[in-house]
Amino acid sequence: MKITDENEEEIELEEEEEEEKEEGEKHLHFGIKITKILIYYLIIGFLGWNCFNFIFSSKFCNIEEVVIKGNDYLSEDEIFYKSKIKLGENIFKLNLKKSIDSLKQEPWIKDLEIKRIIPNKIIISLKEREAAAIVHINEEYFILSKEGIVLSKIDKLAGLSIPLISEIKITRVIIGETIDEPEFRTALEIINSANVILPKEFYKVKILASDDFLLYNVDDTLKIRVNEPEEIINKGDLLREALGKIVEEKLLVEYVDMRFKDSVIIKVKN
Repeated sequence: MKITDENEEEIELEEEEEEEKEEGEKHLHFGIKITKILIYYLIIGFLGWNCFNFIFSSKFCNIEEVVIKGNDYLSEDEIFYKSKIKLGENIFKLNLKKSIDSLKQEPWIKDLEIKRIIPNKIIISLKEREAAAIVHINEEYFILSKEGIVLSKIDKLAGLSIPLISEIKITRVIIGETIDEPEFRTALEIINSANVILPKEFYKVKILASDDFLLYNVDDTLKIRVNEPEEIINKGDLLREALGKIVEEKLLVEYVDMRFKDSVIIKVKN
């Protein structure tokens, strides 16, 4: 069969038409695909926006309850006030960092965590510092942690069972700051050591000098003079013997002196 130039041209035209048709179909399918993708994302965006709007505007997610755990000294009202959390506020609008930073300004709080419990509850879990001593400074009383952090000021000593330390040589006390005088730590160690040897017998330490301390028993009828905590631990048996002798012989004692090596001296009143 003989193919003429005219037939070849017709075949080429038909092939071009088919290619154009295929190309057009490809563009059409691609356009449909893009349209479907756009519609999909529009639907997702629409649903997301409505969900977002519902969460942030619905009363369903307003804070109705604040649960506080781990507090002993601080009241729930104090913690709630200092957290700056507001009942009725949307739970997702609550700035957790701001609440945590506000609570951390309270010296009693050592560590804390705040959690959202969807839909309407907040849980504040905290760990308080332990009160280790009361210090008497400038006719005022302050509660300190064992690290020397000033936790709070108090007006009355009644009902508190922690040691009292007096005559610390400082003139200015700021709540939340640390008293780093070595005499404070030594005095605290001394009274804790005394209460190991004779539990609940002593309540107060007076600082006479950096290496001279006066211990008072609970009814102020007996004083013990020491240089350092180790003296009490190392001479525990001698101290018990001295106190037994005082009771047995009904001695009127000015103080018991533990500052001398390997001995405990009873200084009797004149």
